[in-house]
Amino acid sequence: MRPIRTTSRPFLAASALTLATVDSASAHEAWLLTPSEIETLATAPMPGLFTSHTALGVAACTACLIIFAAMRAEDQLQPLEDRLITPRAGALLDYGPVVLRLGLAIMLGLAALGGLPRHGTPHWTEPTLLVPDMQLALVSGADWLVPAQLCIAVFLLAGLGTRALGGIVVVLSVLGLFTFGPVFLSYTPHFAAPGFILLLTGGGAWSGDRSLGLDHPFPIPTYATWRAAQVLTGVGFIYLAVAYKLFQPTLLIAILQHGEFPTFGLPYPVVALIMTGVEIICGILLALGRLVRPVALTITAAITFLALVLGETPLFHANLYGCMVMFALVGRSYVPSTAAPRAFGLRRSQA
Repeated sequence: MRPIRTTSRPFLAASALTLATVDSASAHEAWLLTPSEIETLATAPMPGLFTSHTALGVAACTACLIIFAAMRAEDQLQPLEDRLITPRAGALLDYGPVVLRLGLAIMLGLAALGGLPRHGTPHWTEPTLLVPDMQLALVSGADWLVPAQLCIAVFLLAGLGTRALGGIVVVLSVLGLFTFGPVFLSYTPHFAAPGFILLLTGGGAWSGDRSLGLDHPFPIPTYATWRAAQVLTGVGFIYLAVAYKLFQPTLLIAILQHGEFPTFGLPYPVVALIMTGVEIICGILLALGRLVRPVALTITAAITFLALVLGETPLFHANLYGCMVMFALVGRSYVPSTAAPRAFGLRRSQA
């Protein structure tokens, strides 16, 4: 890891705190770059844009203005959303958990079988924990996580014991911290969040639980659990943006250059800074529970566009797709389907 320049001294404390939990060969960038590329880029000088007090100050002020304007706009548009969108989205609520549990099942199954490897690793050779760069072969005694992930994946596909499996996914996301260390902090929030959602919603339509009459809600606080999922997802985006895009922009710029990402005439560092700002803004709004539906749609469009342009499989982000579907359908507060409104302890007036 290269030293922090003297021009960035005002950010020294924040940098030290963040980089203390960051490995230069981790996060999403590690899925698309080889270890040798990451090692070289980690020692490359940062673009001047990312060390300029003026540029970063203008970017921060712009982000604050956008967040403030978005929150004011939500106050004006919320009644329209409640009247036009909420009832129609609510009609599809039972199908959101289907997307979420199938996405998690595919990720868990492929990770256990080595079917979602990082760039440069042959398929079906390196089992991982949840994500491409957390290779189980690198950790002694972690082999049991292969059958464990396969078992969870099978039951998620069948929709059996879905609520309990949601809790297990939360535990698995935390277990990654003990297995791989602080580097797994990049992934814990974005897997704990869908786990909390499944704890709350169950398997939804076409689940074995519902077919067998086993879909009984857990005695957990509905509003707090739903907000926890939003906060975790938002904080996860903020952490990734700061740790890997703001402090290690050379990795993102290299990915954009490799994929010939359209810049619309802008320099790659400017594009990287804009992407960083968008991710931070979306993360803050999600964490605050504001403009949840528009943010969910924005994130879905962004990760889909990046996957298409960079030639990345959307399965890398199946967990996020599932979360975004649920956020787009539900919005700020979770109101269960009319089939069992009392079971969740949340009145429609609380939404």
